[in-house]
Amino acid sequence: MTESKVRNDLAVRVAWLYHEHGLTQQDIADRLGISRSTISRVLTEAERDGIIRVVITQPLPEAARLAEALIERFDLSSAVVGTNLDDEPPAHAAAAAMARRLENIASSGSVTIAAGWGRTIALSAEATRPIPTTGVIIVDAFGHTTTDATTAAVEVTNVLSRKFDARVVHVPSPGFAASADVAESFMSSPPVARALDHARDADVVVVSVGVTGASSLLIDEGFMTVDSMDEVMEAGAVGEIFGRYFDADGESVVADGLHPIALTIEDLRKALRVIAVAGGAEKAGAIRGALATGVLDELVVDETLAEALLAD
Repeated sequence: MTESKVRNDLAVRVAWLYHEHGLTQQDIADRLGISRSTISRVLTEAERDGIIRVVITQPLPEAARLAEALIERFDLSSAVVGTNLDDEPPAHAAAAAMARRLENIASSGSVTIAAGWGRTIALSAEATRPIPTTGVIIVDAFGHTTTDATTAAVEVTNVLSRKFDARVVHVPSPGFAASADVAESFMSSPPVARALDHARDADVVVVSVGVTGASSLLIDEGFMTVDSMDEVMEAGAVGEIFGRYFDADGESVVADGLHPIALTIEDLRKALRVIAVAGGAEKAGAIRGALATGVLDELVVDETLAEALLAD
């Protein structure tokens, strides 16, 4: 019997025992008197050589197909697409998907999660289910003074810390300062600097990508006027993260009069993992700009936004 015949017969026998008889790789190794690593290699080669043919009998679900397409198109490490329901806003689908993602991250234990502010992040925190965790720390990535407490970074991190029974670290400052000098003074003060250092060192940073125009949360919260928004849009801005604007190419755009006390775009570029959560096709331009900055590793979006991002 030739060597190739011996290898082929072994591959067929291993494949049969594994896929038809339901034995584990270790069971097969013990039965045949060879190492488990050899069994693993034989199975891999059997699939490569066509001895094993995997047949998937159902099409990939649409949300999963969109997620895989986003990963390929934008070179992401991961993407999750929430399924839209007929009677709910797109942000709710994205938030539900983000909530499950946060639960998975926290359940691994000994993880630090930094979170910013925003409507969809706030919805995500509320949708997160209480789970037992160990060693989880929740950190503000942004100061916390807003007129709507539900969207503030401090409220987001408070909700998550309660859901995960986790330690929380707040940035003891407003979200925005009256001037660049005041913002710098806050950010260099030891309590704020320590808190932001925690956020910089986080295992995961969760961000919301804001849009430009009249629907901007910054206008709703009174941090920008319609006129100042018009100016930043004329300068090419398509979106913002933590009040820091960027254009379609991912380049920074200065918004006069807006002085956030938060992680910077450069901080996010250096972060271990940055996840953006957003819902609605109208956010496509802002998300594309955010992707162009190079700070995003993962996207959690709804189907309508995923389709818009993949449309061209």
